[in-house]
Amino acid sequence: MKKSQTKERTNPADYQDFGWQHELWDVVRYFRSIGKDEKKLREFWLDHLRKKSSLAVMVAEKGSKKCKIHGDVPLKKETIDLFFKYLTDSENQYESIKSRLRTEEEALSFCEKLGVQVAKTATRNQEHHQSSKSLVAAVAQISSEIASKFGFNIDIDPQHRCVWFKERDLYVTARNLDGVIPSLVNPFVVWEIKEYWGKTKGGSKMSDAIYECLLVGKELREYEERYGSKIYHVVFVDGKEQWEHRVSDLIRFIDLYNQGIINDLIVGQDVELRWSKVLHHILSSQKNS
Repeated sequence: MKKSQTKERTNPADYQDFGWQHELWDVVRYFRSIGKDEKKLREFWLDHLRKKSSLAVMVAEKGSKKCKIHGDVPLKKETIDLFFKYLTDSENQYESIKSRLRTEEEALSFCEKLGVQVAKTATRNQEHHQSSKSLVAAVAQISSEIASKFGFNIDIDPQHRCVWFKERDLYVTARNLDGVIPSLVNPFVVWEIKEYWGKTKGGSKMSDAIYECLLVGKELREYEERYGSKIYHVVFVDGKEQWEHRVSDLIRFIDLYNQGIINDLIVGQDVELRWSKVLHHILSSQKNS
């Protein structure tokens, strides 16, 4: 496990500085895995960590202070303290992100302002809600305009997987993505779009979205470490009626962002207010590198 120096954080985005393999993320992942129906176990585990964080129960191991939880799993005191701080920060992030989620009507209204046509996700059962692809349409329009401004090609509807050729090696994504710049060969910007506009409370597809982005993100981080390249991985999320019912899944997206598995999380209104600035900065940096 790689270790990064622990220091105080005021901006939640700075958690990415710890690195995606810092032991904090193993603690966070375990805590998130405790289900809502296991409230007593969650409370017991948090109380256990609080007690283990006190000096009275610290043990010295190879010159550093560590504590043990659940048998032989060692954790640094500063990691436990950081974990409790992170819980507060991520909860605050969740409240902010939740407030930026849009209804389908709001998303369609923005597309109308952009002057773009919006397709629908057709289902076999016509009685089901036929969700729009409003987020896909908006991202495609904004991204295409900015890419053109900087003279980059763009693929807003990839039909194959991304591939990177480096030296004598070939690196391929495990699944198709939703957009890339400049092409499916050696892209330096990739994105995934997770919009759900159904009138139900969501379902397993929402959890699947987390694991899909986790898989792609880990692949990209491993590729970067192997070759020293930089690939900007963006995830777009929207759908107020469904994502508000999937609290744990939305929080896991926040964890992926803070961990650095994904570089940016664009939620709801962010596509209207922030995405053009983010992409402008990425392409400007690429042009000048």
